[in-house]
Amino acid sequence: MARVMPAAAFLSVLLAASRLAAQDQQKFLEEERRREMDERARLNADLHQPFLWDAGGWFRGEFVYLEDPPDKSERTLRHYELRLWAEARIEKRYTLYLRLQTDYRDFNSGDQFEGDDDDEFRPAYVDQAWAEADWSSDSEEFVVRAGREFLALGRGLLFNQVAYGLEATYASGRFGARAFGAHSIVHEDDIDRSFPGNDDSRRAFAALELNAMVSAWHRAYLAALLERDLNDEDPEVAVQDWEYHANYLALGARGSVAGDLGYAAEGIFQFGTSVASGSTQEEDIRAFALFLTLDYRPGGDLSPYLSLDYMYGSGDSDRNSVTDAALGNAPGTDDEGFLAFGFVQTGFSLFPRVSNIHIVRLGGSLHPLASAEAFRFLELGGYLYLYRKAEEGAPISDPESVRDDADVGVEFDLFLRWRIASDVGLSVNWGYFKPGDAYLEDDGRDFFSAGLTYSF
Repeated sequence: MARVMPAAAFLSVLLAASRLAAQDQQKFLEEERRREMDERARLNADLHQPFLWDAGGWFRGEFVYLEDPPDKSERTLRHYELRLWAEARIEKRYTLYLRLQTDYRDFNSGDQFEGDDDDEFRPAYVDQAWAEADWSSDSEEFVVRAGREFLALGRGLLFNQVAYGLEATYASGRFGARAFGAHSIVHEDDIDRSFPGNDDSRRAFAALELNAMVSAWHRAYLAALLERDLNDEDPEVAVQDWEYHANYLALGARGSVAGDLGYAAEGIFQFGTSVASGSTQEEDIRAFALFLTLDYRPGGDLSPYLSLDYMYGSGDSDRNSVTDAALGNAPGTDDEGFLAFGFVQTGFSLFPRVSNIHIVRLGGSLHPLASAEAFRFLELGGYLYLYRKAEEGAPISDPESVRDDADVGVEFDLFLRWRIASDVGLSVNWGYFKPGDAYLEDDGRDFFSAGLTYSF
């Protein structure tokens, strides 16, 4: 059973959690943009020139509508962004990359997440900037990259974000290794919204991933991640600390079951220390997560894809928030709530963190008009999500699920991806979440977004 707290304090943190949940909901949109941008053509390394360079950009316009209770019944915004990039390669071995971003967000009046301004313009700032050295040979791969870059670990649940980092990758034969050290982007919101000064995030990470080709159809990997909380609350609070120092060990595998039927599996054990709610006392973390997938790609002109996924993150029955120390673990008990720093898709509308939850996802996609040249790259897909709490007396990341009941609800998502031309792409996402008995209200919740990208 979650602990009782003063109503005013609970409401304050409830609204903060709602803002974070709605902002987290946009992560998949940024992931969508990133995937599209990273599909750019690479410099032709076969050209016998000591110096190669290229440059270009993307302009994207996006419309987003979401229902965001209890903070606000609904929000509508328009998002416009321009990203310009330049890349240079020296002696086919050394690469410099810079990507600048400027954007403008226009909310309907009063729909902004915080502050009084319903529009926001951010002039040019660095999106990514890194330098890479590739010392690979015919028999070995060895690449080192440093800068502000996108980093991911395992299936992405552990770590999946842009950070300041130094990364090294090595591979030879059946074996490979990758390691990185990273620091969060300072001027972005922290995952813990309860500490003073949470508009800045100061966390350090160190990671190691080892992988091996076990057989022709199976690859296994072992990953470790260390996170250290470097945040300082401002002002200091004598009765509450916020340190969260987490360590993760993950074991995973992916491959083929038979023919076109594939699988992927990842289990994660989390340990370390977190400060208990209303105290300066550190308690042990003991948490778990599991991610299983079966997928089927039979081939053919329609490129059909089917998948069945199961995701689990452990919960803590005495927590009132899955992310915040001030509403976190009770003093004198282990912290059993799983909390990681990555991203996986868990639904357009609800978009819960993989913490105190079981998620079953079933769906897929196809190219229904592949025979028509104009629609050859049109992809349609959809997913059905089933959600249940792992600990019925504890919360999930959505602050509205306040009842001590395991039935979180169901969601149905549809999406469209269409490469209209080589330099124009369209994406449309719609999701509908139907709350279960864990909610006081059973009104459905919609999410819709549509974006058009022009690359040059």
